This record gives sequence, C-alpha cells and structure tokens, in this order.
Amino acid sequence: MRDCNDEILEKAKGNKGTVLLPRFSCHILRHTFTTRLCESGINMKVVQDVLGHADISTTMNIYADVTKDLKAKEFGILNDYLKTSKSTA
Repeated sequence: MRDCNDEILEKAKGNKGTVLLPRFSCHILRHTFTTRLCESGINMKVVQDVLGHADISTTMNIYADVTKDLKAKEFGILNDYLKTSKSTA
C-alpha cells in the first residue's frame, strides 16, 4: 500500500486530483472477501468452511456485511418472483 501510494505520488507530481489507497489491514481484506462471496451468491456453508469458522453465526454476524448492491439484487429477485407468481396465478 505504501509503495503503491509513493509511486502514485511520484507520477502525480502535485496533481490535486490524486487518489491514494486508504490504510487497510489483512483482516479488513478478509471481511471484504467474505462480503464479495455473499454478493456472488456462494452458499453460506461454503463461506463458513472457507473462512474456517466452527460456528456459522460467526460468519454471518461478524464477517458477512450487507451492502446496498446486495440488498438491491436480492429484492430484485423477490420482485421477479412476485411478478412471475402473479402472472401464473
């Protein structure tokens, strides 16, 4: 992260629109990875196993974050389901 930001600053040479990487840890990457697995629809038992959690509540309550995109996707699925079930009823 530091090396990347140094390289960006060297190339930018005073450009005020320069965007640097924020500080983050490997643990934050683990949380992000878990959230992306959930967003992609991976089964929660698989996510639990990949992370090595003995209890799925750890996976679901601590690691898996709900993003606006995930909510929109899930409610889109519900909306499609309701439209389909309404037209077949």
